[in-house]
Amino acid sequence: MKIFNPKYYRILFIVISLLFSTTLIFSQVNPLKIKKKEFKKQEYGFKDAWAAVKEGNYHYTLGLGSYREARESYLKAYGYNSDNAELNYMIGRCYLFTDNKFESIKYIEKAYNINPAVNFDIHLMLGMAYHQILEFDKAIEEYNYFINEIHPKRRPIYQSQVDLYIQQCKNGKLLAANPKRVVINNLGKGINSVFDEYGPIIASDGNMMYFTTRRKYSKKSDKSVIDNKYFEDIYYSELIKGSWIRARRLDDKITGKTNQTNVAVIGVSPDQKKIYIYKGGSNSGDLFVCEYKKDKWTKPKSLSKFNSKHREVSMCISSDESALYFISSTTKYGYGGNDIYIVRKNEKGKWNKPENAGNVINTFYDELGVSLGPGDSVLYFSSRGHNSMGGYDVFKSTLSKVGLWSKPENLGYPINTPNDDVFYIEHPDGKTAFYSSNRESGLGGMDIYKIIFLGSEKDMLAGDVDDLIAGAKVPYDNIYFVPTKKLAVDTTILMRGFINDSENQKPVVAKIELIDREKSQVAALGISDETGNYSIKVPEAKPYGVEIVAKGYLLYLDMVDLTYKTFDEVVIKNFLLDRIEVGAKVILKNIYFETGKSNLKPESYTSLDNVVKLLENNETIRLEISGHTDNVGGLKTNTKLSNDRARAVVNYLVNKGIPESRLEYKGYAYSQPIAPNNTAEGRAQNRRVEFKVLSK
Repeated sequence: MKIFNPKYYRILFIVISLLFSTTLIFSQVNPLKIKKKEFKKQEYGFKDAWAAVKEGNYHYTLGLGSYREARESYLKAYGYNSDNAELNYMIGRCYLFTDNKFESIKYIEKAYNINPAVNFDIHLMLGMAYHQILEFDKAIEEYNYFINEIHPKRRPIYQSQVDLYIQQCKNGKLLAANPKRVVINNLGKGINSVFDEYGPIIASDGNMMYFTTRRKYSKKSDKSVIDNKYFEDIYYSELIKGSWIRARRLDDKITGKTNQTNVAVIGVSPDQKKIYIYKGGSNSGDLFVCEYKKDKWTKPKSLSKFNSKHREVSMCISSDESALYFISSTTKYGYGGNDIYIVRKNEKGKWNKPENAGNVINTFYDELGVSLGPGDSVLYFSSRGHNSMGGYDVFKSTLSKVGLWSKPENLGYPINTPNDDVFYIEHPDGKTAFYSSNRESGLGGMDIYKIIFLGSEKDMLAGDVDDLIAGAKVPYDNIYFVPTKKLAVDTTILMRGFINDSENQKPVVAKIELIDREKSQVAALGISDETGNYSIKVPEAKPYGVEIVAKGYLLYLDMVDLTYKTFDEVVIKNFLLDRIEVGAKVILKNIYFETGKSNLKPESYTSLDNVVKLLENNETIRLEISGHTDNVGGLKTNTKLSNDRARAVVNYLVNKGIPESRLEYKGYAYSQPIAPNNTAEGRAQNRRVEFKVLSK
């Protein structure tokens, strides 16, 4: 039975619906009933709003793949009546199972405040949302509320799953406290889309990637009845000058003229003359091979010796062809869910019967996405069991000299997150890997990422202390570690400290980002824990913009200059955050204009986008944007310049969708200095843009 040449490629049989087995338990339910009489406030606008409610319900009942459409319809209705508990609950639920857990919390909490009994599972939904944003203690609290308050007859249905979630939160606290030294790069729009992408297959030269996607190909593309997402399809992309070009669909002979059934890539030969695929249909789906002959692909040919009536979810084969690993949901020899099985060749070169890999590897919960590292001595797989911090986490097990697999080790945070992290494939160099992950920094759903391992950390010495008074905005998405493209191991600087409330000195759970102004992107990111402690790795010694976000606090924007810091230091910087209060002011220090003009420079956009997020997450806040100058030049000239610059900021915010009624602007020239104007440094501080909270 010689089907594959394992020296050259690895097989991944992908069935994506299994990724969301837990999610579907809590997401595929009928929409919460919104009572027409309670929803109606006034006649004007009601007809359109109620039509939007019904449209939202329709999309919601179609399944997970239509939750974004449902959410948009619900939000239209929200514009008419924002105080309906059921509507807020449905919006929050749609956010929870799509792409923004912070927004989910906002709407679900609002639903609870309006009517604590809006739905029996509201504490469960809040727990799941807090779980996703790494607020593990709050998640545990909400999970316990849910299981203690639920009707006793319902409790057995949810008890085991909630127990699992609570344990995952406890695991997450330990894993997130000791982050791994890695860079995780989204492969970008050339590969990923707003739809799911997963199961990357890299050609041996590293310049071609094949992957599975659930994007729409044509008007005839069909959706699965399971989750209302488009069927699996195969795309490929080339690496040109360090960037993946826009992916294209594979040949019609392989994928079909329209994606009307599941077709997934599972392997490719090194010369790219053969590609191995999975096709849905008979026997719950089979494996096929296609060959590239005479400048064209042949039609798929069934691997009949391998296919059976059972579904093998994920497979890989050892380099000497003596062992094959796969995942199956069979219950005859399993420990629960999907387990990893091993098939070995006997002395005659024939395959023996499959054997369960054992309870050291397998758990009561699902395993998925098995692969072997170089040398076949390390087994990688994803699991919802072991010490997962949520969803599927990637684990590794090492083969001992006596042929036994070691206890699986979690690859750690930020490789693993509270969401699904699967289909991990290590590059032969041992320094990089590829995998699929569902995280808020992605383009939508599952995305494909590259992991760069930075190696061992240097011993650090104590550095200086710098206390900065700061405010922070309400949290937004992109909560996971998203460093810049390439970081040399020996140039990182450790920056750490505490983030506290400026009034009572209590610790604040917040997200801190360092912004590379030259590249206008996040260079490093960290999240403080319940003690207010944060720790982040800074890529190089240079000035950075600092941005901190925390729920209930003002937006913080400032600068930190690490130019003269050495790589063997620990740079300690503590921050005090101000709560959102009427009259509170924040200086937007990362706003730049052309000299003597009111034209905004592109490097200002990152900071202004954070102001947009602040306003979006606090829908009742009104701000005054003010421009200020130094005392060089006449009052009339400086008043006009400061007014024009403030107006330019307002125009940017309005163009981003913020209602103009929530914004005012004014130029104060040099009437409100914050530093003496008799020095160059003081004048630079006085040239600024601020915002002030007018109402909340």
